Amino acid sequence: MNTVGSLSPVFAFLIIVTAVTSGIGMANPASAADDDAVYRVAVQQNETTPHRNPNKYSEDGDLEGVERWLADYLSTQLSEGAIQLSEGEYELASDYVGEEYRERLGQYVDVAGQTDGESQEDEFKEAGEKQSQLSETVQEYWETKDEYEAAREAGNEERARELARELETLANETESLGGSVRTSYDEIEDQTNADLSEADTAIEDVTETIQTEQEVVREQLFKETELTLTPERETISFLEPLVAAGELRTADGTPIANERIKLAVGNHTEWVTTDAAGGFTFEYRPTNEQLSTDELTVQYVPKSQSVYLGDESNVSVSIEQAEPTVSLDEVSREVSYGDEAAVAGELAVDGIPVDGVTLAVFMEGEKIGTTTVTDGVFDGTVTVPASVPDGEAELDVRLPFDDQALAATTATTTVTVRETESELSIEGASTGDREITVNGTLGTVDGDGVAGETVQLRVDGTVVGNVTTEAGGTFGETVSVPDSVSEGDVTVTAVYEGNGSNLAPSTADTVVTVSEAGMQLPASVWLAGGFLVVSAASLGLWWYRRSAAELPSDGPAGDWQSTLDGTTAADEPPADDGQSPLDGTTAADNPSDPSLDTITPLLERAHEQLTHGQSDDATRTSYAAVRRALAARIDKQGALTHWEFYQTYCSNYETDAGLLFEITQGYERAAFGRNSVSTDEALRILERAWQLCGHDEQSSDGAPADD
Repeated sequence: MNTVGSLSPVFAFLIIVTAVTSGIGMANPASAADDDAVYRVAVQQNETTPHRNPNKYSEDGDLEGVERWLADYLSTQLSEGAIQLSEGEYELASDYVGEEYRERLGQYVDVAGQTDGESQEDEFKEAGEKQSQLSETVQEYWETKDEYEAAREAGNEERARELARELETLANETESLGGSVRTSYDEIEDQTNADLSEADTAIEDVTETIQTEQEVVREQLFKETELTLTPERETISFLEPLVAAGELRTADGTPIANERIKLAVGNHTEWVTTDAAGGFTFEYRPTNEQLSTDELTVQYVPKSQSVYLGDESNVSVSIEQAEPTVSLDEVSREVSYGDEAAVAGELAVDGIPVDGVTLAVFMEGEKIGTTTVTDGVFDGTVTVPASVPDGEAELDVRLPFDDQALAATTATTTVTVRETESELSIEGASTGDREITVNGTLGTVDGDGVAGETVQLRVDGTVVGNVTTEAGGTFGETVSVPDSVSEGDVTVTAVYEGNGSNLAPSTADTVVTVSEAGMQLPASVWLAGGFLVVSAASLGLWWYRRSAAELPSDGPAGDWQSTLDGTTAADEPPADDGQSPLDGTTAADNPSDPSLDTITPLLERAHEQLTHGQSDDATRTSYAAVRRALAARIDKQGALTHWEFYQTYCSNYETDAGLLFEITQGYERAAFGRNSVSTDEALRILERAWQLCGHDEQSSDGAPADD
């Protein structure tokens, strides 16, 4: 048995991880060049790439070693990003904690969940997110600082003061984010072997530099203030509010006289007017504060063009709960799916209106929306979902507080929910390996798509799975044909039972031709040289996707072949455009190809899916069209996986290799990948599909060009 030659792409990645965790000569574990080299050798030496659904593949291995490697990688990315941030390279700093960091973090979470050690998932996630936000905030600070300096040089004091106020906010955010990042560093260092001291110093330097700069800005344009409050009593409630004598002065004691000023307590705002001595009376009724609150912070919030800086004062309090009453004045009594139901009423405590709180609206115990109370009154609408059963339904409007200054309260009424007719559409296409790609839409007869509902899929009456509708009511799934179903024409049925909803049941079906499955490939392989097999499903899938994505766009006709026979794509003689080097025909011209009448509807369906934002569905349907168009051109060998089909086809028709490689690669991501195919990529795959299926021209949006 040729153990190396039987490696799958999954195990090519595992060789690298094993080498790294064993300390075998991999100086740079993140080197894409080294990764590609191992991957390509494994693929070149493999006679037939084993096909497994990566979501179902698993095997025991040195997961602790993988976990350590991933933790080291994440720590290195954090450190490098912090250093780049301190050097003003903001885009690079963001990249270090960007998409690849998040992908590796996902792998770390998967692996750490299978080991005995304590995972640092939360710390790595917090550090990455906060560091990304910090990079954006620091960049925004310096860009705003440039605008500020330009405004001052132009003598525009009003604009300069507005920008200085923005700088003040950004400086405070920078200090807060920097502190959070450094705390996460400490937690990571405590639990791992990471050394983030250099990164910690870099973040400290960044935040201190901005604070120093902001002190200069304050001195240039602002006057510092001092806010003092003297409360009449400590125990307060909504009925017995906080009443305090206040005073606002500059830092040198000058009263801020005869001005209307804004004071903020949490999310609440109170306006008062100062007298000639800067004095005022402040009154505040607590609403959403927790009963355990023992101190309220009152902030002076200057206007954006004011010459004054803000200040705050803390007041000791003890809060007692008050009982509010909510009443419903107006409600839509008959509703159906998608209706905007009216809810209006009042919220008060002993006749005193409540302001600035949010009420939750429930129907049959399900939260369906919110409405805000302003000066004791609320008047809003909520959308009726499909998940509420038809018939008589209980509608509640609740103040959903718990141990807060206002007690929880509810007003209840009854409404009638009418049933709405539903409509299903479905299309299916065989991938050639006893799998069927199913796409469809659940909506109302008026064409409104319904999201979040369960649709059952059946093949010749046998249930093969359930799928949940997405935005716009669309759904898509690849299902396996049951062994009990013979090859030939089968009926694929979508069933919406409507249980527990206000939508009526509906069904739709389509006919798909399937063939018998081919021989299954071995379920396991062995690594040469005594290496431990390191495996986790998400790691294998990720490495396969990344390696394949980084190969040249002309696919295996290029670099893959060079290691086998010493040639490259550049050494091969060019074939005529659009023709097979064997027979000089295109997919459209070959008389054995299926009629375009059966292919074009699939491509048009893919275009329709793409226009509705269903990039994964469009990619799968594009692949199904290509598979149907090209299948007749190769000898039947039973059902082939998508990569087996690619290899078999390209061994005879190398001219089309690049196009088919890109389409197959996209199908892999759409069918098995963790992340969705992007809209741009799905459009590119659809364009390649039109070309492979014999259409030379398409419009820019992937639709066939007008004749």
